[in-house]
Amino acid sequence: MLTIGRQKTDLLPLVLIAVLVLVTAVVSACVPQTMPWSFLVLAGVVLVLFWGVKWEVTLWAWFWVFSYGLLNAPAWRVDIPGFFNLTAIRFVYLAGVLAFAVHFFVRLKPLRFDSGVWWALALLALVCAVSMTLTGWVASTPAVLTAPYFRFLRSIILPLGMFLLVYNATGRERQIPWFVIFMTAYGWYSLYIAYLQYAAVMGLAGARAFIWPSFINDPTFGIHYDRARGAFGASGPQSMYLVVLFYADLFLIRRVRGPYRAALIIQTILVPPAIFFTGLRAAYVAFGLCGIVWCLWAGRGKLASVKLSLAALVLVLGTVIFWSNLAQENRQRGGVAQRKPIASRKVLLDRSWHLFTQHPVMGVGFGHFVDAQLATQRDPIAPGALTAAVLVQHNLFLNMMAETGVIGLGVTVLVFWLTWRQSLRLFRRLPADEGRWLGRDFVVLYWVVLTNHLTSSMFRDMLWDGFANGLLWSFAAMIAAYEHQGASSDAKPLAAPDGSRAGG
Repeated sequence: MLTIGRQKTDLLPLVLIAVLVLVTAVVSACVPQTMPWSFLVLAGVVLVLFWGVKWEVTLWAWFWVFSYGLLNAPAWRVDIPGFFNLTAIRFVYLAGVLAFAVHFFVRLKPLRFDSGVWWALALLALVCAVSMTLTGWVASTPAVLTAPYFRFLRSIILPLGMFLLVYNATGRERQIPWFVIFMTAYGWYSLYIAYLQYAAVMGLAGARAFIWPSFINDPTFGIHYDRARGAFGASGPQSMYLVVLFYADLFLIRRVRGPYRAALIIQTILVPPAIFFTGLRAAYVAFGLCGIVWCLWAGRGKLASVKLSLAALVLVLGTVIFWSNLAQENRQRGGVAQRKPIASRKVLLDRSWHLFTQHPVMGVGFGHFVDAQLATQRDPIAPGALTAAVLVQHNLFLNMMAETGVIGLGVTVLVFWLTWRQSLRLFRRLPADEGRWLGRDFVVLYWVVLTNHLTSSMFRDMLWDGFANGLLWSFAAMIAAYEHQGASSDAKPLAAPDGSRAGG
């Protein structure tokens, strides 16, 4: 018989599979046009069910997160009138939910709702839902028609659900290497695409012929076609991933041996140029700030100060040597002196404050920033100069202030504050042993993700970025789960080498 609480399969899964086979056979017989897709779907469902019973279920969170960089083709979608479209990425999400459901069912494991971070995220979702109900789930401006419901589903609801699933499924230290190694494995593909894209941008036309899937080479797909954006639809998600990848490599290098350690060292060397290829000044700032976080809290004693001093020296020397490149506006050649984006952000700051003063409590409506600023008579620049860069808010907090007022802004700040506070509590409980997966370095890696996210939030509205939000809140769920384990025990350090609580 199937033993609940252990990963053994026998009667129950076999019965379930038999029922699925029977249903598929009946459907195929009644509607022959479904062949052979019906049996391919059956094979996929059986795989997901088996995975939920037998294998590491939290991997589905990372399948979903990184599917934004693999399966984001505009054509890979099913349009459902009156409902959300089902893209390839959302199919992966639904498959993950099924695997998690099976995982919890065979263990008779009830879901826990005792995470303060999750409730803060749920409160943010409620505030946005109420705001859209009052002002409309669809925008009036055609260019940003989907801004309310698309951002709500992509970057709030889906991460909220995945947070709950990962939080309840995390409990062993050995789940950490699955996550981090998966991240670095995707890095090889991401770097391959980035270097080919930069070569194409710099004039090597044949470079794009080696890029797969082909939709990545479509100039109408997303934005930033003139930059190395990886497999994403913009260079923002690519830059955020590469910044995290660099420090994930450093985290793994301390813990693995053999050929893969040598490969990680090579990957670490390849990452900084790829960050430069994205052409995002926010990425340069984030990379530097994350470096400070890593050196101060993942470093050891005086060595941390030495690393910071050497990094500062390299930065100063690099600035002096490449000053002629930095002082120009051509981003592909290292220029950071482009002024138009800075001017547009000044305009957006002025407009956001004006809209906030008009609607300080509830804002103009979640997803209705563009509608509101076009409707207002206050226009600090000539109408003919209006561009997408000026219309769409490029700061998460200013956007929430204008769209959801002081209530939404307050809840947004609360969400980030709670997740940082929870990670700090975990950091203080954990040992500083570099040999363990669940050590302080792991929390510092999360701080890198958080710092990266917050830095980017100062330069763009992160609610358009499903990848970044999925990565942040799925990682936060692991932090919350490990912190919950420590809070339920007075034993210190929190985790023994096998992942169980020390003394537990």
